[in-house]
Amino acid sequence: MRSIFLAGFFVLVTISQVVAMTWNVAKLDGRRYVPIADVARFYGLKVTSGSAKSFKITGSGRRIEGSVGRREVLINGVKYILAFPLKSYKGTCYLSAMDVTKIIEPVLRPGRIASSSPLRTVVLDPGHGGHDSGAVGPLGRERAYTLDVALRARALLIKAGYNVKLTRTTDVFIPLHERSGFANRYPDAVMVSIHFNKSKTVGGTGIETFALAPRGVPSMDEASLSYSDFKENPGNKRDSENIALAAAIHSAMVRQLPVPDRGIKRARFHVIRATSIPSVLLEGGFVNHPKDSRLIANPEYRQRMAMSIFQGIEAYKRALNPSGPAPSLIVSGAQPSSIPDLEAPVEAPPEPESSPEPVPEIKPLPDHWHLGYPPGRKVAKAADDQDAKDDGHSEDAAPNPPGTKDEDVGASSSETSADPDPAPATDSKPLPANWHFGYPPGRQTHPQAL
Repeated sequence: MRSIFLAGFFVLVTISQVVAMTWNVAKLDGRRYVPIADVARFYGLKVTSGSAKSFKITGSGRRIEGSVGRREVLINGVKYILAFPLKSYKGTCYLSAMDVTKIIEPVLRPGRIASSSPLRTVVLDPGHGGHDSGAVGPLGRERAYTLDVALRARALLIKAGYNVKLTRTTDVFIPLHERSGFANRYPDAVMVSIHFNKSKTVGGTGIETFALAPRGVPSMDEASLSYSDFKENPGNKRDSENIALAAAIHSAMVRQLPVPDRGIKRARFHVIRATSIPSVLLEGGFVNHPKDSRLIANPEYRQRMAMSIFQGIEAYKRALNPSGPAPSLIVSGAQPSSIPDLEAPVEAPPEPESSPEPVPEIKPLPDHWHLGYPPGRKVAKAADDQDAKDDGHSEDAAPNPPGTKDEDVGASSSETSADPDPAPATDSKPLPANWHFGYPPGRQTHPQAL
């Protein structure tokens, strides 16, 4: 099953395929959408199966598939959670223009992302710490697991020549703003915040990766937009780099870790929204799930997760700086994109004709009616309170706001290790030098070879 992911997650399109074209943009539910056929044509792919309910487009080792009504697509077998659901219009599938610009483009063509500086430094952020244990399971605490993975990843990255910084190296509590502030000291870096999950029941299982939600995109799979979704955060200047980094590391985790793929998602956690360098937040499994918890407690699993971080960062670095001719098209989260144009006026499809509903006749109350009660009726306050409760107006406490998460904190100067000499996993070997974008050795993946 895991072999389906070896086709890779980043795919470059040859420069000769970049042609001027007009997108057939339709306005559906107030948002811009484009037909899947346009997406296939622009990226040099073919619609191998398509209907009003689902689609699959393929070509040169690339594959994108999805179903109408769902907020997810599979790109080369890896799940991406969309900003908005796929729609059916004029007998075919439509994808939101926002998702084309903020997911499809940077994932299929990472070499066209404008990177501000070469990647030399990696900031690792072990979630929680000190009095903040994070998620607690039957076999261990999140704060210890995250630090162990960070220390293992640090060893792999240092060996490969990276400058590695940790927000904490011991079991201490670090506030969130100090974590993001620490990461922002290194403009030539990326940040990886490491976490493990917990569900209210024992049913939650699998891995997921979060990149910062772009401006105008719902957070945490919410169905509707809120005021905060339109706020520009420091991390939004790196929208394209954020999703590319998430794709690289998450795809490596899918290959390395024997748990379900919950997808690459969007959120506005403090550590990724307040960080001005490319950043992601990883969830490496559920500490209270029967299978996940046993795996997480195993040092080999944590070594594999550390290897995934290393492999993902290596792939991300190569993807953003491919050899060969300079790209002819630059798409960056820091500037508007015209793939497709998100600003040009679009004519909305006509609304279906329907007969207006009759307006009910409203008769005046009789003169003797008072506060809804017959004359002379005495109403105690207690009765009013009971009526309010029966009508559903009780004053129960509201749930936590949607999209919130008990995030961690962290950044220590101590360099002591909870596990100074972790045993490496038997089958977690570094990638060979000729490994590139998840393809087998020897596969040529530069733009001019595709």
